[in-house]
Amino acid sequence: MNRLKLALYLACIFAAGLGVRTYKLGWSLPNAWHVVTYNCDEYTSLSYLEGMNPSKLQFMPYNKTEPGTMREGTFHLYTYAAALKALSAAGLLKLTPDKNFYYTHIGEWAKFFMTGRLLSVFYGLLTVLAMYFLANRMYGQRTALLGAFFLAVLPAHAVHSRYLLMNVPGVFWIVLAFYFLKDIMESGRPRDYVLAGMAIGLAISTRYSAGPLVLLLPLAHFLGGRGKNHGRLALGFGCAAFFFVLGTPYSVLAPAAFLKGLTATASLAAGAQAKLSLPRNIAAVFASFRDAFGLIPLLVYAAGAVTACVKRSKDDLLLLAWVGLLCVFFVSAGEAATPGRMLPALPFIALLGARGADLAWMRSPWAGRAALAAVAAHALFFYTVYFRLLAEPDIRDTASAWMADNIKPGSTIGLLREPSWFSPGLIDRKYRHPDHAGLPNYGYTRLTSGKWEVEVGFQRLETERPDYIVVTELESRYLPGGDFSPIAVKYGYREIQKFKASLSLPGLRLKDKVPDMFYTPGSISVYKKG
Repeated sequence: MNRLKLALYLACIFAAGLGVRTYKLGWSLPNAWHVVTYNCDEYTSLSYLEGMNPSKLQFMPYNKTEPGTMREGTFHLYTYAAALKALSAAGLLKLTPDKNFYYTHIGEWAKFFMTGRLLSVFYGLLTVLAMYFLANRMYGQRTALLGAFFLAVLPAHAVHSRYLLMNVPGVFWIVLAFYFLKDIMESGRPRDYVLAGMAIGLAISTRYSAGPLVLLLPLAHFLGGRGKNHGRLALGFGCAAFFFVLGTPYSVLAPAAFLKGLTATASLAAGAQAKLSLPRNIAAVFASFRDAFGLIPLLVYAAGAVTACVKRSKDDLLLLAWVGLLCVFFVSAGEAATPGRMLPALPFIALLGARGADLAWMRSPWAGRAALAAVAAHALFFYTVYFRLLAEPDIRDTASAWMADNIKPGSTIGLLREPSWFSPGLIDRKYRHPDHAGLPNYGYTRLTSGKWEVEVGFQRLETERPDYIVVTELESRYLPGGDFSPIAVKYGYREIQKFKASLSLPGLRLKDKVPDMFYTPGSISVYKKG
């Protein structure tokens, strides 16, 4: 393929990747109704930064809900903090410890989230580029172009590239680690072990879930036929440890907090929160893969994985070992294995699919083109639906405006769970900042008798009797029958307003439930007493 044609293909792939990651990138940023975004995990990084005190050289992340616990590595957190400081120095963002300033200058506060989102977009596109180079080294140019395209439009990767999260930056370092692991298998120079160790250490320092990467270092070492050269393998492990500590220094400076956070992460991976049977865990993981890829692309990628199992080249074995190892953790975690938590495996499954499509192309160009067309068609469908959702006002803002206009201040509103990202923004903001002016002064009534911050329930409804009840689809699904309506009728409440997130195309109506990775409830219902 000549350079001009290759450059054109790569430009198209990057344009597609950039487009799906930046369209309506400001969706759900703080506004008059809500002070944090509607993605439940974005504020986590800011809460960690809030607990630091650089003037006293205190850089340990502190979370008010889990003091003394390091749930994630800090490398990306420090990178994000450096970006904020650079923007502040350039006069593009104001840094102040005065929270009230941000509550009254909500646009300035939104810049913090947008900065993190742009950083994720950057890492997302960088990962697409790294995938091209890795696939080109492993399987050749056509597989590289297919792999880069598959990752550029991969739903879960693109969606998570749009938010202030550590998931996508962590995936970049994992893909980069594979590039250097390939070098170890090919040449095994000391610098290959150093670079692989660096990427592995920074990947784990970004997200602990990259920890199993250390097992691939000896695998690449032995696949490369260097089993007796233990010194270089030790060099790789040493560099991985060094760069991990460099990115997460408090793993050494505060070992108790580090071990506490590591234990919590390991508990999640081991399925401590999942109480399902093995078949149901497998079904839950399949559902997450389906949401992450789309059903048709998943079939294409699965065919590629089967082909790799048959071919079993060194590169195939390296990729299959990683995917297989992670799938063991996913099945153990069950429903906790969400598309976002499965991201470390997704690019490599897509790469195996690209490899399979390339081999099919060699046998019959039509077969390879059919695989490419299937992935492209699904991407077109997926992003058409997703972009229509992003283009419309979020139902949490719509519900907030309706409540302000129709529910009198002083009314009591019953909630099945402590307000969170799925609640109308008005409720969450006033609940967490009751002194903030400009919002109706409602009284919020707890209806669950369980753990208010995590459990959904209505056990106190008969005694509390609030004027209104606000319920989202994400809460209703945990109730008997997955519907609050019969319960409302039983206790003398009637639905007076319902807001639904639209997921429709001309001539096609999708199911009401919005995929969780879209970070929006499918519906919000308001019930009134009497």
